[in-house]
Amino acid sequence: MSRFLFSLLLTTFLCTCVLAQNNPPASYTPRSQAAVLGLQDAQVLDQMMFYIPGIGSASREDLLRQNIKSYMMPIRQVPDLNMEWAYALTGALEYYLNLNNNFKDNLSPDYISLNLAALGRRPTVEDGLRFLVQNGTVSAAIVPYGSPTIPPAVYSVPRHDITNFGYLFRPETRPRNRVFEVRKALSRGNPVVVELKTDPGFVNLRGGEYKPAANTTETHYLTVVGYDGEAEMFELRGSFGRLWADAGYVRLSYDDFGTLAQNGFVLIPK
Repeated sequence: MSRFLFSLLLTTFLCTCVLAQNNPPASYTPRSQAAVLGLQDAQVLDQMMFYIPGIGSASREDLLRQNIKSYMMPIRQVPDLNMEWAYALTGALEYYLNLNNNFKDNLSPDYISLNLAALGRRPTVEDGLRFLVQNGTVSAAIVPYGSPTIPPAVYSVPRHDITNFGYLFRPETRPRNRVFEVRKALSRGNPVVVELKTDPGFVNLRGGEYKPAANTTETHYLTVVGYDGEAEMFELRGSFGRLWADAGYVRLSYDDFGTLAQNGFVLIPK
């Protein structure tokens, strides 16, 4: 090979390398732009949503009825109704954590709410979900229920976080589609955190079934843990203590759920 031809080939190779470095392929996305918090595309969420081994399945029986409340930690009573969303989120995360690690640990809702208190406004459930993705929470043994401050010990203990979260439905979703999406998530073994419109008497409910009054002027955050396709009822877990409703759980018809549930969220765990 002549020296001229060798030089030409070498120059061509080097130019190609430089162009490849300066012009990444169209499929390349910087890491900072690739992370989208809050999955809204139904197809992507369907692919990301877990089938929980031993609980979720596509069997006919699980499509007819499902209930995961026996796998949940005992219900705690929220000291402040503004923290309902934090209790609902940590209860759902506890479910995944304790299933995967075969132990029973309460997680701290106070760690989330105390951190988000610096926002300068009332935190929302979506703020809490983003915080769980980006920071996680700690054991309630480190930041106890009702803790006024965050102790220094949090810097030396494990954080429990999630990969992402998904919007199962929004206020514009049709009522029957809200029911369908929640049933699908639960059939796979996933709890669903919902924002529910209620009447003012909801927090003092006694009895196992909720029949809403006309003036649904309040908003509460609950976790859907089960459904019965024959009775066409959901079962939801509240944060009002074990004396509320039926030992802390309440049943709601599909029709009322489709009307009252405004937003539905599912966690994508690690």
